This record gives sequence, structure tokens and C-alpha cells, in this order.
Amino acid sequence: MIYLCGGLKKLNVKNTGIVYGFMDGSLDFNPGNLTARKELLNIIQSAGKTDYYSYEVEQSHGTRIAVLDEKFKEAAKYNRNVFDKNDADGVFTGESGIALCIRTADCAPVLFAVPNNSGGIIGAVHCGWKGAYGGIIKNAKNVLTDKFNADVRGVLIAIGPSICRKCYEVEEDFLNLFLAKDNLNRKFFEKTANKNKFFFDLKGFIKKELILNGFSDKNIYDLNICNFEDAGFFSYRRDRDLRRQVSYIALL
Repeated sequence: MIYLCGGLKKLNVKNTGIVYGFMDGSLDFNPGNLTARKELLNIIQSAGKTDYYSYEVEQSHGTRIAVLDEKFKEAAKYNRNVFDKNDADGVFTGESGIALCIRTADCAPVLFAVPNNSGGIIGAVHCGWKGAYGGIIKNAKNVLTDKFNADVRGVLIAIGPSICRKCYEVEEDFLNLFLAKDNLNRKFFEKTANKNKFFFDLKGFIKKELILNGFSDKNIYDLNICNFEDAGFFSYRRDRDLRRQVSYIALL
């Protein structure tokens, strides 16, 4: 099953040449599953293009953002499924025919779209607590403004299936780490019933970081699916294995 995000219409990207989606557990995108990558391209190609590439970053729970330019397709012409071994947790491009892919199993996939008459800009960011805490949203903003001269107030954003506040249990030292950065971060934490641990609102923190960096709240769409609660998605915290779902975005 594929979740072609219900926010397509709400985000005003329909019929603009941008296609994106969030897969459930019917397609296991663990790093060694080459069949899943070919299947994803077949799904995306139903949008009308026959020469898509898939591109993945290494994902190290860091803050680096990669940028793909027009040289990418020439370098990758003999390999439709490109796995970049250089550490990065996000990627942006203005090139068509490239499906930017993010693997998750509790962390939040955050997709960015800037539709325009000349083609557009897209981005995919793997956003766990380490990346969000470390500033990956700020780095994404800097790429959009510095590399693409984009006005972030008009950027459209979709947050895919990820662990929700009532399922993300953390220790007190985790809370203290966030409070040391900004005491206002306390609002993203709630004590558990036994009072010894806390629940953390990862998606709420990501939204705060987006707005703090100039993105418009009205352009942020949360699919509002908890992958921990919904057994149709993979969850590392629940399953403790390497299975991953994929989120993707591409310019047609």
C-alpha cells in the first residue's frame, strides 16, 4: 500500500509536477533490499516518467544536507538506484526525474517542496531527535536560501509517519539535555504515569524548529500517523529490527 499523502491538495502541490508519498510496511526499505528499490521506481513511474533515479543518503542521525545538481544523472546513468555512502541526513535538488528517499522506523521523514514555473525544488530530510536537536532544520533552511535562493515562507512541508508523543518514552537525562538548550523546550515533554520517565513530542519539536527558522505554520502538513501504534508501519522501538519504510519526493 502507498500513502500518496492526503495533504497533496491541502499543500497546493497537486498538478505542479511534484509527486511524493509515504510507504507503509508493505515495502521493506532496509538497506540491503534492492528489490524494494526497483519496486519503488515502478510505483513512481506510474506518474508518467520512465527514467527515474532513486537517491538515498547514508543517514547517520547527523545534520548534514547534500545537494544534487545536473551532474548527478550523468554520473549515475548506469545505476538507477543510487546509495550515497557520504554521511548526510537530508538531500535537496532542483533536477527532475530523481526520487529523493528517506528511510525511517520511528524518526520523522520531512519532505520539502517549492513548486514554481521553472520546475521547482524538492528536499527530503531524516529527522530524529539528534538531527532536530543538532540543527538539521536550520541547515535545510540554509540550503534553500543559499543554494536555491528560495523564500522559506513559501516552502511546503509534509511530515510523514513517525513516533507520536504518547509512545516516545525517554529518561530524565534526555529531558535535561533539551532544557539545557532552551528551558522552553519543557512543553515538548510530559511525565509518564509512574513519574520516573517522560514522553517526548518529536514532531512538535520539529514543527517548532521549522517555524523558528522562518517556515510558515500554514504550509506545514502532518500526516498524523504514529508508526509505533500502527502495526502496518515499521518501528525500531517496537520491533527491534532493520526493517524500514521509505518516504520519497520527486520532480516529474
